Amino acid sequence: MSKYRLDSLAALARQLEFAPVPRRTAQVSAAEELLHDIDPAKAYPYSFVVYRITGYHPKEEVTADLLTGLALQHDLGVLIEQLSDTLDVPAGSAVEPVLTIEQVSERFNVTSKTIQRWRRRGLPSRRFIFADGKRRVGFLVSSVERFFASHQDQMTRSANFSQVDAEENELILRRARRLATQCHCCTNEIARRIGRKLNRSPITILHTIRKHDQLHPDRAVFPSAPAALSDADRVAIARTYRRGATLAELAGRYGRTKAAMYRIVVEQRLERLNRRKVKFIDDQLYHQDDAAGAVEAIVRQESLADPQKGEALRVPKDLPAYMQELYRVPLLTASRERGLFLKFNFHKFQFVQFRRRTDPQFVRGRDLQRMERQWKLAYDTRNAIVRANLRLVVSVTRKHLRPGLNLMELVSDGNLTLMRAVESFDVHRGTRFSTYATLALMKGFARSASLMRTSRLGGRMDSPSMAEVVDGRAQGVGHRMQLREQVHQLMKVLNERERNILSSHFGVGEEESPATYEQMSRRMGLTSQRVRQIEQSALAKLREAAVDSEN
Repeated sequence: MSKYRLDSLAALARQLEFAPVPRRTAQVSAAEELLHDIDPAKAYPYSFVVYRITGYHPKEEVTADLLTGLALQHDLGVLIEQLSDTLDVPAGSAVEPVLTIEQVSERFNVTSKTIQRWRRRGLPSRRFIFADGKRRVGFLVSSVERFFASHQDQMTRSANFSQVDAEENELILRRARRLATQCHCCTNEIARRIGRKLNRSPITILHTIRKHDQLHPDRAVFPSAPAALSDADRVAIARTYRRGATLAELAGRYGRTKAAMYRIVVEQRLERLNRRKVKFIDDQLYHQDDAAGAVEAIVRQESLADPQKGEALRVPKDLPAYMQELYRVPLLTASRERGLFLKFNFHKFQFVQFRRRTDPQFVRGRDLQRMERQWKLAYDTRNAIVRANLRLVVSVTRKHLRPGLNLMELVSDGNLTLMRAVESFDVHRGTRFSTYATLALMKGFARSASLMRTSRLGGRMDSPSMAEVVDGRAQGVGHRMQLREQVHQLMKVLNERERNILSSHFGVGEEESPATYEQMSRRMGLTSQRVRQIEQSALAKLREAAVDSEN
């Protein structure tokens, strides 16, 4: 069973497991009804989700953020499977007929992999106990029919919902024989090209030709087609094409058509894009029709109330020349910082949406260009944010520099921490990125500095004097204590509750991993909203203390 993407849905599922069986059964049906209604391109409040499943409004909002439709669609499917598994319902006693994955595949003439893809797109599945005593995934007939009715435009590309008549069968065989003998297309390419031409699933075309070959081995089509290229050949073709080879050169080298080479290049590009793990922070703005223009307008808007201070433009004289250049990159105003983060997450959102709507069987080069453009825009925006904050890395690094530590190694490690902070920063929380990044850098330096010293100690283990090793360890312990003391000094401006909240949320101090607002609210006996307010007040105090310490 897949893992939840949203902590709030995981917590809701745990609560629903304690409901009485009749109510739990009704909640599974309600969750399935909601899953049919979810639009992956929209966002939904948590209270709406709870009300649709339980019929009750939550007493307090676990999260004020909107839940992305795409993640909600995935988590609702997981929740339905998890709750239905606790009901121990035999497939034969269900309220309506239950179809297995194999039966759905046979009914719609598609592969089991296609069924899995439909499940990711919102086809509800439950877990039943079948006649052999095993628990497996099953589908209510009404759910399958309803999913098909609302996704017919997508599913007709993957499935065949009408029988192939004699005339169409002859047309398929005639085209397949010509592609195999004259164009030297492999079996997969034959099925894809005929499927596109006749608006049929490639699986249907393959099934039709293979059935003919079994009945008429003397006139078989596929033995005339060349064998499919191996995965290694396909990777090599894509790599060679990226290095400048033309499709004609590749076609001559592998004895295939240019169209076949083009298809391989496109499919390999799509595989590379699909392997990228992308997380974005959603915003209601992204779901509007004019989202792109609105985001660009916010980026171009400059704040007149946040001018550059003289201290911000001053370049430290004791830095190398290449580091002094970092201080000549203007700092981001509050409004431009917010705009860039909105733009960064918007392009990642667009990339995910385009990737989700792309059918691997019919993808074209222009589809990939559209996805790659969104990825590049997100990448360029992230770099703009990073460049404007590189001086922050140098500033924090200089404060942590001690004898035996290398400035460049610490800066390099800090740059990686900065890039990770950009990926995870949520601009909706009302804090400046510099505050969030400073805490991340302090935590990162406390770890990396210790590791650097440990590695150097390991390099001196061959020294004839064991006293050096002992002294080095003592220095390492002292250095770690000194780093912790710096963090504690900065946190002294806060009261105990504020320190506990910041330490828990950002994983500073004794915390092994960051805690969510929900976890902290349960631990401290406060509402999530109150915990958020205390955190914002504490961050404001830290920002003022940091400015005072630099002045």
